[in-house]
Amino acid sequence: MALTRRDFVKLFGVGLASLLVTRCQAVLPPAVSARDRLRGLWLNFVKLEKETLAGRNDEDVLGQRMIRDHRAELDEVVAAGEISAPAAELVQEAYQAAVYHVWRSNAPITCYEPMMVDYAPSGAGVLVKQAEVLRQLAAQGSIDPVAAARAQAALEHDLAFYQLTDDETQALYQRVLARSQDAGQPIPSFEALQLELTPDAREAAGFILGLLTSQ
Repeated sequence: MALTRRDFVKLFGVGLASLLVTRCQAVLPPAVSARDRLRGLWLNFVKLEKETLAGRNDEDVLGQRMIRDHRAELDEVVAAGEISAPAAELVQEAYQAAVYHVWRSNAPITCYEPMMVDYAPSGAGVLVKQAEVLRQLAAQGSIDPVAAARAQAALEHDLAFYQLTDDETQALYQRVLARSQDAGQPIPSFEALQLELTPDAREAAGFILGLLTSQ
């Protein structure tokens, strides 16, 4: 059967469309996973610091958006079975504390309210520091096992602190203060605190470590 002009145009159009779709698919960038987006949020502390110092984040709009985005991406990671829900809650709480610390440390407002015992700023500072250290290690292409183990231990200790309830935190502060006064010694540093390491804290720390050292 002879091919009519209309049939030819129709077939040509279908073939051309298929070719264009194939070419477009070939140049599309790979899909970014929730885990990748989550990692990006942990590496965004520098931007938060710069925006705050420049006076463009006085109400911490950027920080609050980062926290909301982190929650959304973390929920996807939990749904995918990459981390348990209890450990994810610890990761979220830790991230929120780190964001608040970066903003509070650089915003044109008063510093943390003085307290007899307050390990919250130190704990959040550890998170921000470890995020930067792990970013640098990942950029080198290979992770030194000793440095990774040190970071893991610091994160586990930090997350054990964030796992405490408000009442447990206040009870800890009272014990630390009483012991310090009885011994006539200064209050111990955050790193010197003896904290119980739970399976959730270890899982959360391992997740953050893996997140920040992935390529």
